[in-house]
Amino acid sequence: MIEKALSLLRDELTAYLKRLPDLNITSETVVYLSHIIDFDGKIAIPDNALGLTLVNIEEDRVLKSQLATSQTPDGRVSHRNPEIKLNLHLLFAGNFQSYDTGLKYLSGVVRFFQAKNVFLQENTPAMDPSLEKLIIELFSLDLEQQNHLWGSLGAKYLPSVLYRLRLIAVQEELKSMEGKPIKQIHLTEAEIN
Repeated sequence: MIEKALSLLRDELTAYLKRLPDLNITSETVVYLSHIIDFDGKIAIPDNALGLTLVNIEEDRVLKSQLATSQTPDGRVSHRNPEIKLNLHLLFAGNFQSYDTGLKYLSGVVRFFQAKNVFLQENTPAMDPSLEKLIIELFSLDLEQQNHLWGSLGAKYLPSVLYRLRLIAVQEELKSMEGKPIKQIHLTEAEIN
């Protein structure tokens, strides 16, 4: 689920940025799903590109379903744990030789998500059917929080913008129990005493 959502955002954002005349993009790939730092401690985002990095996953407990049982069309009752709704924190960072160019790309990211902050099957035909609805919103950090984030990533600051992607639903179809529903309980006198 997570990889499908991030790939969708990468592709949609890349298509949008390629349409902007002031960026004059000629390469196929503009936005990379990438670590900020590789295992050697070097910047993992290719030169003159944007990196899209997952920096946090949190459970959205407000919208958590409490229903653990459901009835099948043939009348059987099954039990499976309720789905989990996830919020993802996504960092878009620019690794550009020209600082001015990097800022133009980041402005393009902000403009894209300002124009389209809800992704549904109706407005995003390439969206995987397993993704119901994605909502993306700007997530602001103060300078201290930003310092901690970049320190935990092990990198020096790059011009960047942080977003929260809401409502990634994770549901395993594995059922822990299934059977006929209990409709009546019959007790004998011996069981009552």
